[in-house]
Amino acid sequence: MHAILTIKEIDAILQGLEAALPHAECHTCECLQGFLTQLDLDAPEDTGALIWPWLAPRGQVHGCLGCDPCPPGDQFAAYLRGPNSSHQQQIILLQV
Repeated sequence: MHAILTIKEIDAILQGLEAALPHAECHTCECLQGFLTQLDLDAPEDTGALIWPWLAPRGQVHGCLGCDPCPPGDQFAAYLRGPNSSHQQQIILLQV
């Protein structure tokens, strides 16, 4: 487990992700879907109401589109590095 997140923190992360996804296909990308799974695992509360609308139906998830950088993959990596990484701090500033 990476961190213990509150519903409010997950909501803020998801709002930031929504603004950062440049393509409709990003919503079904394995990069985003992996991040959503990690967020769900890192929350002690039931996050279904927030995360389930973001989950892609089985069979519709596809590999990374190859964007450089991949917006959801980049944010997922920053999340895994932790709140003290300079990149994570930039993401937080973008969400404000």
